[in-house]
Amino acid sequence: MSRIPVKLLMITYLFAAFANAELAAMANQQVLEDLSKMYRSSMAYIFKQQALINGDHSDKNQLFGYPFIENVKQAHQAKFSQPFPAIDHPLKQKLIEAMIEVMEDNRTLIYDKELNFKGFIPAIFALQLSNKLSQKGLGVKIKFTSHADMIRNQFNQPDDWETAAMAKLAANKKNYLYDENASYQGKAAYRHFTPITIQPFCLTCHGSPGHNPLNENIAKEQWSSFDVTGFKMEGWRLGDFGGGISVVVYEL
Repeated sequence: MSRIPVKLLMITYLFAAFANAELAAMANQQVLEDLSKMYRSSMAYIFKQQALINGDHSDKNQLFGYPFIENVKQAHQAKFSQPFPAIDHPLKQKLIEAMIEVMEDNRTLIYDKELNFKGFIPAIFALQLSNKLSQKGLGVKIKFTSHADMIRNQFNQPDDWETAAMAKLAANKKNYLYDENASYQGKAAYRHFTPITIQPFCLTCHGSPGHNPLNENIAKEQWSSFDVTGFKMEGWRLGDFGGGISVVVYEL
């Protein structure tokens, strides 16, 4: 029986190790991409349900528990033309749980019949979801961010990696940036950034006074340039860069 040369064995081992590392890297990237899409889908659903959230309805059960998740799945299908990601990773399951918990935390607010505007807009939902997930101590952080001078909520200010990611994406026009050799607060991390452009639903707060629902049925000379949350509207247009979703998975 002939012996296999040691050098050949070493090459075979190294190739297998490299292949396994490549597969692992692809799997990690897919998890981060799925988390980003799940997060964006939930924001899209919250926007579409503003009438239900703010209205005087006795039945809002579709906003809570697993009925809420089923509706987020439908929003994902509509937004990305693909099925909702398989919940095949603990972080995906924890994101689902965090969504349910955030909605439950806001149940009293959502059912408050004395408030015509609850203030539970996609940006607020996203911030609460980010905080809820971070509090679980899982080594994952998801947030919406943008250029420092475009951010309303200072908790969403970009860090150095996110600032650099936005610059790279502006230069190469790619749909996302994935970095498997990044760091987060001094810890090794996988990072993923997906840029988003201004969509029609963004304009009600960030567009021009003509997009402001508060100005409906009001003479143009009396229009307000402040949105329903009290911020001055930025005058952004469809297709403008609107920021992005940053996902970080880091070592604990």
